[in-house]
Order: sequence, then structure tokens, then C-alpha cells
Amino acid sequence: MSRRILTAGIVAAVAFGPAAHAAVVVTALPTPLLLRDEFFGSYHPVDIDSNGTTDFTFAYAVSSVGLRTEAYNRAVMTLDPPPNIGGPAFQISMGYSIGSTLVPTDFDDPMWSSSDFLGGFVSVGESAYMGIVQVLSTGSSSSFNGRGAIGIEFEGPDGIHYGYLDIDAGPGYAGITLYGWAYESQPGVPIFAGQVPEPSSSIFIGVGTVSLLLRRRRK
Repeated sequence: MSRRILTAGIVAAVAFGPAAHAAVVVTALPTPLLLRDEFFGSYHPVDIDSNGTTDFTFAYAVSSVGLRTEAYNRAVMTLDPPPNIGGPAFQISMGYSIGSTLVPTDFDDPMWSSSDFLGGFVSVGESAYMGIVQVLSTGSSSSFNGRGAIGIEFEGPDGIHYGYLDIDAGPGYAGITLYGWAYESQPGVPIFAGQVPEPSSSIFIGVGTVSLLLRRRRK
């Protein structure tokens, strides 16, 4: 075993050992992706768990951006008031717990929905999408105001997983920026929304401990 592999293994055990049974899997795009189209529309599929299957699809055109939930997957939305049905994607703030039960906020009552639940969605091509941004001649609208998360629920081979899409959006601009996504590896376990985490102090402590062990071993 090489020294590099040994070091990585010990650091992983220090940082993740007690919670190895449940871990958040984070995908941070090296360069944030701008989803905007000045013409007829484009699509961007997202494979959350990298198993070769599209879990969600962003659609974006000259006047709107929406999200389609593939298969039986769902996303968190805000229910439009009657007589409308459906609603736009809900902006989830840092630290919010995304799970089977959603806690109402001071301003909205979020709920799980698929894009098959018609009403309150933007249309791109022949499909309906959960609206994120819509810009029309009469004005623009979005439930997002800057960077936030869209709560997601997708079905894996071992059960239902919870996660979020990290985006930046807002009214007045028919486009969004996609930073990445994250999900809880353990089925049925809620995830707390947040940006890509910085290295924790426990990891740095682990690195220092490993360095001392290797230095003593060389002596």
C-alpha cells in the first residue's frame, strides 16, 4: 500500500468513520452552469446519483426556466391559491430539513409534487415543467430571489432519497445558474439544505495526526 493511499484511508476514517452509514453526496460543478436560451429552448438532464438514469430535467427558453421530474420523482413547490392548481418551485433556505414531511414557513406552505401535476407550470415544447422563472410582456415572476435550493425526492434501487439542487434565480431574467446538487446516501433520511461544505476541522485534525504517524514511521 502506498503512503498516499494509507493517508487517505486514515483521514477518511477520522472524518467519516462514526457516520459512514449515512453520508451526504455532494456534486459541485467545477464551473457554475448558466441555463439560458435566447431562442426556442434547450434541455439539461441531471443524473443525481450518477447511475446513468436522468432524474430531473431543466428546460429553458427565451422567456422561462422550468424543472421536469422524471419517472416517479418529485420536487418541492409552493401551492398556488385557488382557483389555480399546482405552483412554482419553492426556494429552500440554508438549514431547512428536506424529507417526507415539510415544515411550513412564515410565508409559504411547501409541498411535494411532480411536474405531471398540471397547473402553475411553464411549458417548453410539448411538456409541462415546474416553473422557476417566467418572463412575459406583462412582467416577470419567480419564487426565487438569488441563490437557494430546490428540494428533490428521487427513487433509487434501495428506496427513496432526499436531496436538493443548488441554483441561483430571480425575476426579471429568464435564466438560472446551476451550481450542483447533493443527496443523502441513506434512503429515507432527510437532508439539510446548504451550499457545498468547506473542509471541516476534523479533517484537518485527521491530516495532522496522519502526518505525525508517518513521520514517526519514517524515523
